[in-house]
Amino acid sequence: MNERITYIWLQQALGFYNRLAHDIFNRFGSIREIYECEDFSFLGEKREKYIKRLESKDLSSAYEVAKRCESIGVQTIGFYSELYPKKLKDIENPPVALHALGTIKQLDKIPCIAIVGTRNMTEYGKSVTENFAYNFAKSGACVVSGLAKGVDTAAHRGTIKAGGYTVAVLGNPIGDVYPKENIKAFETLYRRGLVVSELYPGAPRTRADFPNRNRIISGISDDVVISEAGENSGALITARHAIAQGKAIYAIPGAVGAESAGVNLLIKQGVPAVTEPSEVIAPLLLEFPEQASLYSPLATERLGSYGNTSCGSAESRSENEKAKEKKEIKPKKTDNSNQAPLPFTEQAELEAPQVRSESEGERFSDPVRAERILAVLKGRKALSPDEILIKTGLSINEVLVELTFMEIDGLVIATAGGRFISAKF
Repeated sequence: MNERITYIWLQQALGFYNRLAHDIFNRFGSIREIYECEDFSFLGEKREKYIKRLESKDLSSAYEVAKRCESIGVQTIGFYSELYPKKLKDIENPPVALHALGTIKQLDKIPCIAIVGTRNMTEYGKSVTENFAYNFAKSGACVVSGLAKGVDTAAHRGTIKAGGYTVAVLGNPIGDVYPKENIKAFETLYRRGLVVSELYPGAPRTRADFPNRNRIISGISDDVVISEAGENSGALITARHAIAQGKAIYAIPGAVGAESAGVNLLIKQGVPAVTEPSEVIAPLLLEFPEQASLYSPLATERLGSYGNTSCGSAESRSENEKAKEKKEIKPKKTDNSNQAPLPFTEQAELEAPQVRSESEGERFSDPVRAERILAVLKGRKALSPDEILIKTGLSINEVLVELTFMEIDGLVIATAGGRFISAKF
């Protein structure tokens, strides 16, 4: 039996981010056992639609997706695979499978540090992020981020400059290029790192795709570092997932102002502040004595990290090189209508989905879930995410994502100690 097809079948039967996956994995020992099971009534009466899909054994759509994966070189890492990170299995809502492009390594055998932050970073944010990523890579760590604009891209760039290994976790289907201007970063990561997504090629999209991928960023990492982040930055979702998963979390202090309001708030709430990459690496030396070491940068490299120069290098780029980076990529006029786009090609870039941006002024929070949360926050009660999930019956993942959206919509306010109150009087 083709395991890739079976994992895709399970993803299609359950949908993504379904807590039932965890219950199923705890009951069975292989994907084959799951597929061959004839009775899923143990899932409960209210799960009839999932039970029907699981018991139908319909692989037709999964076969089509598998062909698409093969056509663009996507590899599938299923839950029971040796390459599936054990630390990701331990989270509350692990993905059924990860779909990947690039070089796959056993992430449990190397220290993995996530760096996340704002899309709208300052020059300071760019410089300090690249410096930390560069030093982490030189110390033997894998740097994990989301390949979004801003801090994520700077984290990947700093790692690659150090010759290190980096993993990008996407919030869109594997093979799609988003944002479009990151096509060069995709191409580089495909050759020198790993790009993964829970979403297979052509997977249906939802409003929660990007927030939900953050549980994977923190899940495959040992530590999470929050670089420059505003008060409503999506990076705070990753921070909350990391806390819920019991991961070590650090914050890089920023200047007083909107750009660093979120990261500075984390520090006020007790998240350790770090100003040197060694402060993050040092505790990992005991866990990975053979893979990790403290990198000691030269004086010029240390000075560079405080200015606008790129980390770990005193080299300056010529104006011609900068101009080339800004050069527009023009699509080729070839007829590939009957062929799947190759990964990171101009065709794939043009076919990238249009994802809503935070600046479009639409409501982000889900009305139904938001009302359930607001109902338990009546009377200006300050509750923790754990208390909210108990009172609402929502999962921790749903609560964390919804609280972040509600903050953006101005429905709730985060208070000291990671608690929330209603913004409605």
